[in-house]
Amino acid sequence: MYSKIMSGTALGIDGLLVSVETDISQGLPGLSLVGYLASSVKEAGERVRTALRNSGFFFPPSKITVNLSPADIRKDGTGYDLAIAVGILISMGKIILNEEMNNDLANTLFIGELGLDGNILPIKGVLPIVDYAAKMGIKNVVLPNENKEEASFVKDINLFPVESLTEIINILYIGHWPAPYVPDEREGTVVTTLDDLSDIKGQELMKQGVIVAVAGFHNIIMTGAAGAGKSMIAKCIPGLMPSLSYEESMELTKIYSVAGLLDSDMRFIHRRPFRSPSQNISQTAMIGGGAIPKPGEVSLANSGVLFLDEFPEFSRNVLESLRQPMEDKKVSISRVKGSYTFPAKFMLVSARNNCPCGFYPDRSKCKCNAGEIFRYQSRISHPIMDRIDIRLEVKRVSFGELFSEEPGLSTRKARDIIMNARERQKYRYKNENFSFNSEVPQGMINEYIKLMDREHRILKEIFEEQDMSARGYFRLLKLIRTIADINDRDEIKLSDIEEAIFFRNESQTKGDFV
Repeated sequence: MYSKIMSGTALGIDGLLVSVETDISQGLPGLSLVGYLASSVKEAGERVRTALRNSGFFFPPSKITVNLSPADIRKDGTGYDLAIAVGILISMGKIILNEEMNNDLANTLFIGELGLDGNILPIKGVLPIVDYAAKMGIKNVVLPNENKEEASFVKDINLFPVESLTEIINILYIGHWPAPYVPDEREGTVVTTLDDLSDIKGQELMKQGVIVAVAGFHNIIMTGAAGAGKSMIAKCIPGLMPSLSYEESMELTKIYSVAGLLDSDMRFIHRRPFRSPSQNISQTAMIGGGAIPKPGEVSLANSGVLFLDEFPEFSRNVLESLRQPMEDKKVSISRVKGSYTFPAKFMLVSARNNCPCGFYPDRSKCKCNAGEIFRYQSRISHPIMDRIDIRLEVKRVSFGELFSEEPGLSTRKARDIIMNARERQKYRYKNENFSFNSEVPQGMINEYIKLMDREHRILKEIFEEQDMSARGYFRLLKLIRTIADINDRDEIKLSDIEEAIFFRNESQTKGDFV
């Protein structure tokens, strides 16, 4: 007897529907699983056989063939167990479906791992599977009870969480679905931050540079003496950003779902991420990959901040691997069994000292020689520095600034400035597939960043005088546009160019910032 059950899997952060076809016929007794399967799927045969036996069912002495299609895509993971078990039971005739339930079966998705006792265990990547299923017209999803909260953020789909194989068998026996799962009422999203800009004494120039960076989603590096507040101001940046939209939250939660990083306290991500990996991180952990490709730190920081403290201390391979995601805002991983794409639209915030010991230019404390300082500065290549729009030189805070009673710029005031600039960009690019000045494609720069003759001549002189690269010049233009937006102007003034040149600080690209 033939049966067909729908299941699914995650490919990157996208979903794929998988048809689980089961046929029981005369022949040499045994269970055969086919369809370009990884070992974790092939092992499903023994899991399903034992789970059915412990649930009161026994395999018939017949030839059982289970095909997972499409057969040209490699199947991995344990999420097909439940669909395989239900398909076998229907083909065995142990479950007789009424007409209503039989019709519903074509629009029902079954996902979940089976324990040997028949319990249904949670799996990774449920959100992208359920979201894709809803877009493809699937109406019902049977899934593990522990995955229900994660899947409940997908709209217009009925969820039926179950804890055991017996539970779903009883539903199919009865012949109609129970009431679908309805999550508890969720509170509105509130963006909070533990760190406020006003807690940082002095460093008003550094704060202004950060405002420009956040307003246009520009990459930034802060260079200066240890203890000057670089790490502290970096932690304030997520609080300067606007709340995540539903679409951004959905995409980010899919990434964390596939990575297996969602837990009972974080089922749907409402806050922009702040990722701060250590200096000994591997290239795979930073970019993503592995035998079964998973998102790396650049994807986990999507729509948020990737903070790399002590930037030169990261390995050269890790730093150079950032080039492609910084430019393309995504990571593509190719394997023999398929290609995977993960979003990587992050804001790079990096910090470094002036020298290995961190005390330069204070020669009473710094013992680094000229060669050590040069090698330290040279660890960040020109192509990486060229992709960083804002380069801030951070000075030590004086005693008077540290104990001043005068309040500094607060996160709330800075956020108001940023939101105004972002609203201008949102309106300007309302018909485009990008949102920020830093994302304007090179071919559209003349359309959105217009210069008067005098400003154009000045920039030409600067380009030739500083021997800028083409990438550096176009990034400077985007930075100028952001500064004009912060100043609430459509036209670009000379003062905007001067401020952008100051923050761009082209000398740091050449490694002579000390």
